Amino acid sequence: MMFLTACMEVEHHVYGSKKDVKVRFEILAHHSMVQLSDNQTGGDVMGDAATQFRAVGKGMVVKEYKREKNGETYDVVSGTFSANSKNKDFSDYAPLFEKDKIIIPTPFDNSEWDDDNSYLFTNSTYSVYVAKTLCPTASAAYTLRHNGQIREIDLKIKGDTYIAEFPILWWLNGNVDGVILTK
Repeated sequence: MMFLTACMEVEHHVYGSKKDVKVRFEILAHHSMVQLSDNQTGGDVMGDAATQFRAVGKGMVVKEYKREKNGETYDVVSGTFSANSKNKDFSDYAPLFEKDKIIIPTPFDNSEWDDDNSYLFTNSTYSVYVAKTLCPTASAAYTLRHNGQIREIDLKIKGDTYIAEFPILWWLNGNVDGVILTK
């Protein structure tokens, strides 16, 4: 029997209060894929990701660890910061609040993205987790493109959190600049 697992996932958490919004990005890479990549290149793919997180700016708390998810082992790099920080390095990542909606930026420089690797990510998702306290009346979610186009995506609720997910390839290909939760 063949199982199709995701080789990489992105979890984007937005929580706290409007006065102190916290943002945490987590990159989860399937452990066997990380080992394969590191062995082939002699590099440290997750260490490189941690270095990129640290380069975003002072105040970014970066951690590397392993996590079990759906019976699989993932290597994880996470970066957490306060969006209300006086550090302007985080301004591109700070959620925007408008009446009855929150816009969560999903910035990504895809200039080095190689479409030849797309097949590795066909089952991968980008998941945005938003605390209900930040947008208590949300009932719909959309992805936002740089040209202003929007696309509705599923909005799930788990406990006190909204979850909006979309295929990671949309993000890697530069087709998602943000996620909107709204009434």
